[in-house]
Amino acid sequence: YPPPLHILVSGGSVTWGMGCGANPVGIPGPGKYKGYTACAWPARLENLFNEGLFGNNSVVKVSNIASGGASSEVGKVVLEYKLFPAQVKKDPVHVVIWAHAPNDAHESDKDRVFYEYLPGFVNAARSLDNCNENFPMVVILEDFYGFQSYGPVNEVSGYLSELSSWYRLLSVNQANVIK
Repeated sequence: YPPPLHILVSGGSVTWGMGCGANPVGIPGPGKYKGYTACAWPARLENLFNEGLFGNNSVVKVSNIASGGASSEVGKVVLEYKLFPAQVKKDPVHVVIWAHAPNDAHESDKDRVFYEYLPGFVNAARSLDNCNENFPMVVILEDFYGFQSYGPVNEVSGYLSELSSWYRLLSVNQANVIK
């Protein structure tokens, strides 16, 4: 196989893995309030590709640079200044997944989020490879979770749909995928 497809994931606590080790049936495990990257969805995505679809071959590498509470503004700065581990920096990035929707929904100035932070994130992601205008591909992931209030969620969801159209981004609504 050629070098793996490198997916870089930026997001907040849901993406980082907060609570993914919790289980309601009481089986001993990692604990509700610890971020375990092995059970977070980016690690599961990598396992799905490499183990489930490609017979235990390393075809996809997923790097999770999420951090609890991180908004698009934080994600933009992390990408602009490449504030991630050397191991992540050594491989070219082919896909960047944005997963800051839950935290951006709580920002008070939605216009600033939409007109400054999100475009800044997209531009920072696209500048990770200055030699290739086609990479990295940017994916917008609406990863809202069940107990958020609908007002901010709907407002940000509308913004994301519009932004995806303007910048020609792939947009995925996690709730619709799960249904």
